[in-house]
Amino acid sequence: QAALLRVKLFHLNELNEEKKKIADQYNRELNNPKIKLPTLADGATCVWHQYVITCDERDRLIDFLNEKKIDTIIHYPIPPHLQECYKGMGYKEGDFPITERLAKTVLSIPIYNGMTKEEQNYVIASCNAFI
Repeated sequence: QAALLRVKLFHLNELNEEKKKIADQYNRELNNPKIKLPTLADGATCVWHQYVITCDERDRLIDFLNEKKIDTIIHYPIPPHLQECYKGMGYKEGDFPITERLAKTVLSIPIYNGMTKEEQNYVIASCNAFI
């Protein structure tokens, strides 16, 4: 893995640019009122390691996309303050309501180097078809 990553480092800028173009297409063409897209602060940039959307009906959306053979992932299903390793800090459910809401609604959809236009269009069309 180290050897592969060492080679990829020489191409890091073009790899990041490729994912930026995918994210730009998602930002332009994902159009579903049930799905909130990620936003960037003015002047900020992103390498789009993940493309994280928000949906109040996340579990239904996951099932819908799974039926269409589109992989998704929830990177942080348990808010940090409720994880076992922080139990000793005394936090409880309700202490960080925004974090808790996001843990229940965020979902990463596919974004990766080598993703074809057809794959991108399929993800977009599938997300837009979710009702």
